[in-house]
Amino acid sequence: MKTIKYRLIKSTFLVLCFLLLVNCKTYLAPSYSQEIITKSTLAATSTFQYFASISGGTHQESFNSRENTYNTLIGQFETLKLLTKARPIPTNKTTQRINKLLEEKNAPTSSSDYPSAFAFNRIVENLVKMKAKDRTSGLNQTVIQAFKGEIEIFLDQAITYESFLKR
Repeated sequence: MKTIKYRLIKSTFLVLCFLLLVNCKTYLAPSYSQEIITKSTLAATSTFQYFASISGGTHQESFNSRENTYNTLIGQFETLKLLTKARPIPTNKTTQRINKLLEEKNAPTSSSDYPSAFAFNRIVENLVKMKAKDRTSGLNQTVIQAFKGEIEIFLDQAITYESFLKR
C-alpha cells in the first residue's frame, strides 16, 4: 500500500513538473510589432518621396522650404528607434542568426544594440548630415544618390529584422 501511494505521489509530482515546464515561455527575440512595421513603411515611403522630389539637386537659397521635411523625417525615425528599443531583446542563437542574415545582405550590424534601433539611428545620422550639407551648400545629384543609398541600406536592415520577428 505504501509503494502504491509513493508511486502515485511521484507520478503526480512528475506530471505537475511537466505541466509547469510546458507552460514556460522562453523569449528568443523581442515580440513582433505591427505598429513598428507600419510606421517603418510610412517613414520609408515619405523618405523616398522626398528623395524623388529633390532628385535633380537642391540650392542653399531654397533650404528653408525643405527644413520642415527634414525635421519630420528625423522625428519619424527617432520615434521608430525609441519604439524598437522599448522591447527587451535577449542575446541568443536567434539574434545571431538574424545578424548573420543581415550580414549576408551587406547590412551593418551591431551586437551591442538592437539591429533595427541601430539602423534607425544610422538613418537619423544620415538625415542630420544631409540636412546640414543642404543648409550650407545645397545638394547635387551625386550627393543625393549617396545619401539615398546609405539610407536605403539601413531601411532594408531595419525592415528585414522587424519582419523576421513575425513568426
